[in-house]
Amino acid sequence: MRGRILDSKSRPYIISWNLTYRCNLACEHCYLDAGPSKLSSSPDFSDRSELNTEECYSVIDQIEEFAPECVTILTGGEPLLRRDIVEIIRYGAAKDLWIVVGTNGVKITNLLAGRLKSEGVRGMALSLDALDADRHDSFRLVKGAWDNTVNGAKILASSDLPFIVQTTVGKHNSEELEELARFAFSELGAKVWNLYFLVQTGRGQFVSDISDAQYEQVLATLSKVQKEYAGRMLVNAKCAPHFAKTLFEDNPKSPFLKTYTEGAGGCPAGSHYMGIRPNGDMTPCPYLPVFAGNLRRETFTKIWQESEVFSRIRGRKEGLGGRCGACEFQGICGGCRARAYGVHGDYMAEDPLCNYEPGKYPREQVENSVEVHYGSAANTEIEWELAAKERMKKVPAFVRGMVVKSVESHCLEKGISLVTVTELDQIRSRMPSRGKIFRA
Repeated sequence: MRGRILDSKSRPYIISWNLTYRCNLACEHCYLDAGPSKLSSSPDFSDRSELNTEECYSVIDQIEEFAPECVTILTGGEPLLRRDIVEIIRYGAAKDLWIVVGTNGVKITNLLAGRLKSEGVRGMALSLDALDADRHDSFRLVKGAWDNTVNGAKILASSDLPFIVQTTVGKHNSEELEELARFAFSELGAKVWNLYFLVQTGRGQFVSDISDAQYEQVLATLSKVQKEYAGRMLVNAKCAPHFAKTLFEDNPKSPFLKTYTEGAGGCPAGSHYMGIRPNGDMTPCPYLPVFAGNLRRETFTKIWQESEVFSRIRGRKEGLGGRCGACEFQGICGGCRARAYGVHGDYMAEDPLCNYEPGKYPREQVENSVEVHYGSAANTEIEWELAAKERMKKVPAFVRGMVVKSVESHCLEKGISLVTVTELDQIRSRMPSRGKIFRA
């Protein structure tokens, strides 16, 4: 029996869902202002309530209906502090959502890791901000945090539960990023290393950031690391859409540019990615404290499709201000909207951390360097056998379009008109690292 890999409509492919404000750490840069106490004086978090279990089930039902197979990152605060976390995971996994848990690792045990895996968790995300335990603990403001994270990673590796290591770059670690990547890969066994750039929101607005010159140097270092671990560990820049410019200037035909989506910018916030706060507020980005609606009062679909905030963010190619509006990289970069809001109070303003002056490259050349892969349409000349189509379900929806396109391009080159499981096995070694990570 033959099947087709069908085109997908515009919708979120990744949702970062903050389930709780409670946390057993007190990180000085926390965008959610989370901590041991739920009390906060921040005007951005006047409603500190949290969706109860049944309300969480309702949100999951709506996600399943509007964004099937969505990668749903359950985070916090510390999500493992919720007493109903296993029930929420089980319910989401039963609805075929790709459940990922973002944790600081403090509560990870062998028993818990096995339980999370059996309940349907596809992966975990851990934070590691320095090679030195004291510097990491100072950044997280809890003694022993480094040991807990590292031990948690080792438990996850032994449990065969894939995990991401996330690092927030700052003055405390900007000189050891290559070593941190090596530690994440060689010592911990991470499948992905994400380097985050601070956004001035929550408690992060009171934390000093690196300069724009240091920012450019870090991006250059990240490009080097990305090449070094290609095919072995996926390396990403987070909250740094300018990385597309770095890649382009290094090599306009860089294969890493193919992971960017023209028109959505370097960050898919509001177009293929969004956040949900503990009280049900929806925002285009977890770091952007501008809310489009609340899931206790409105439906997920209505907020996504009709709210002014999401509409403006999706139309940012025409509405950006300052240098971002004039820049030839706006289609594949677009700047960080949350950082613009944190500094300027306007999420359509120019990104204050970028020092690039527009006009150096032809716009057409820049935009032709990337490919659209979110929900990419299948090639009408290629058929898929049902078993091969089912195999693709092991690849997260947010990269499935790119993987499908790579498979079909290979088949066209070889004169193959039917994609089979045997063919997938033969070309798997040639797939981008993402395909290997998710065992397609």
